[in-house]
Amino acid sequence: MLHLLLISTIPAFTLMLVAPAATHKHCKLVRELGLVALLLVRELLQHSASAAWCGRKKERERERERVVRIMPSKAKAEPALAAGEGEGTEPNAAALPLLDLPELTLERVLEELEPASLAAMACVCAALRDRCSADSLWGRHVDRKWGRVLGAAARKEWEAELTAQRNAGAPSRPARRRSLADSLACAWPFSWISCRWLKGDAVAAEPAPAPSSPPSPPADTVAAWYRAVECGDFWFPAQVYNREQDGHVGFVLSCYDAHLRYDRRTDTFTARYPPHGRKPAKEESGVQWSRIRAPPVSTPAHDLHASGCLGNLRPGDHFEIQWRKNKDFPYGWWYGVVGHQETCNANDHLCRCHEDDMVVLEFKHYAAGSRWRQTTVSRKDHREKGDETDGFYGGIRKLQTNDEISTWRKFWPVDVLN
Repeated sequence: MLHLLLISTIPAFTLMLVAPAATHKHCKLVRELGLVALLLVRELLQHSASAAWCGRKKERERERERVVRIMPSKAKAEPALAAGEGEGTEPNAAALPLLDLPELTLERVLEELEPASLAAMACVCAALRDRCSADSLWGRHVDRKWGRVLGAAARKEWEAELTAQRNAGAPSRPARRRSLADSLACAWPFSWISCRWLKGDAVAAEPAPAPSSPPSPPADTVAAWYRAVECGDFWFPAQVYNREQDGHVGFVLSCYDAHLRYDRRTDTFTARYPPHGRKPAKEESGVQWSRIRAPPVSTPAHDLHASGCLGNLRPGDHFEIQWRKNKDFPYGWWYGVVGHQETCNANDHLCRCHEDDMVVLEFKHYAAGSRWRQTTVSRKDHREKGDETDGFYGGIRKLQTNDEISTWRKFWPVDVLN
């Protein structure tokens, strides 16, 4: 008990020594010498406690061997029962080694593990590390958690980042003055001297990972991709509904491209929007999952989307259309519904609006008479349409599923806009 008490209290005194309270040269030398003394004492106590534990373990093993010699029949019967060799008996599942399970059974067990448990299982042994790092296992977790927000563009950008890292080599750490404790850490393999708090003199210290962070797998695996997104190390491209939602009515029922980073502590995202015209890039924190989607098309934000649905649009069809304020801005996607021509009585049986060369696009969250309420585009030769006053309307895509439509409708404003 004395050993455990000393080992548990020494780190507290160590933290007091390494606290950046004294900056004078002589004070720092005394602090580091005191730190080294405490480290040596702790190592000796750990060694002593380990030796005592090993002695007790050997004593228990000798006692077990003595019991086995006295009762040989029982000792032999137990392995046979565990291996399922006894006739008319079932194998003891609790004593069955995990790696001795049938291949399909083991695979099914690993499929049921959560990401943190799967990563922990990979640390058990080399055989489980290979099995638990399989792309098929981690691909399921990527689809389950990130499938709605990670698209082909995110995967492509992740692969490009890996290629750039391989071509550039490992990034070099910032230069810093080596303290006496750091020098000893390289020369003496203390089991715990490499803790982050021991390196308080670093110029740019990185935050320590959370205890639940999975171990780092090979960089070119799906497990590494999952970990990079989960830990917020990778900004991935996606789209955000109602950009800068609070206080920005002008972005209602719109969806803009951004790069996002996940925050595990709040289970939200930080969105980084590209520069708009002469305005610098903006960041929005606290973005909820419900406001994010993977880009439905591969068209970049500054390019005009090819409208392949104009010939099939009919009144009542739901669509989203590109719009930007001026030529320097990237496009956003805006939600609307196809309307009727002025000469049509909106009778379903008599309507011929789908035969007209012009398509009426309505944005019904704006009040009747608003200049944003309605616009028209040509079915045959529609390109970008607009001016510096009303903005520019770009490509159109028809919404094909009820899920897409219902997602847009969730952001319908409470009050009609002017």
